[in-house]
Amino acid sequence: MLQALPTSKVFRYSRKSFFLDLLMVLAAGAVLLVLLGVSTGYDILTVSIGLAVELLVIFLLGVTPLLTYHEIRGDKLILRQGWYFKAEIPLTRIKSVEMMEKGPIRTGVFFRILQSTLFVTSKRHDLIVLKLKEKQRFGWALGKRADTVIFDAMGSERFLRAVEESSAVTRANPGRAS
Repeated sequence: MLQALPTSKVFRYSRKSFFLDLLMVLAAGAVLLVLLGVSTGYDILTVSIGLAVELLVIFLLGVTPLLTYHEIRGDKLILRQGWYFKAEIPLTRIKSVEMMEKGPIRTGVFFRILQSTLFVTSKRHDLIVLKLKEKQRFGWALGKRADTVIFDAMGSERFLRAVEESSAVTRANPGRAS
């Protein structure tokens, strides 16, 4: 007998910061390729290897974040940022969810060593804060153990409603309108 696939709710995140990253990687790559060519006398093998590595970096850091999104699939929240970060959080591990008006200046996937907070952001405002019932290890973030995850999603109110509908989680600040 066929089993129904779990339903998936997709939540895109802002792509603006990734376009700037892509431009910076392209510019840095062009400069590095010219320097590599000049320093090796334009050795075709060396420049070809440098170009291949540069194209790989451009694809991984500049293009893949434009192709991924966050989603709730079945009983899991899946956070993605490009092919270099993926986190699966069971909805049963979420203690609370709330909005954060203003976050850190830095964006991307990062954490502070002495805190148990993981950031997966592409903008600095209207962020979502997940408080977990216990610390979870995030292998794609160098194995960081965190009990708070801060991220963004376009349509954050829709995301909050979807988490509430998919689990027994309630908003930490239900009266706040975004």
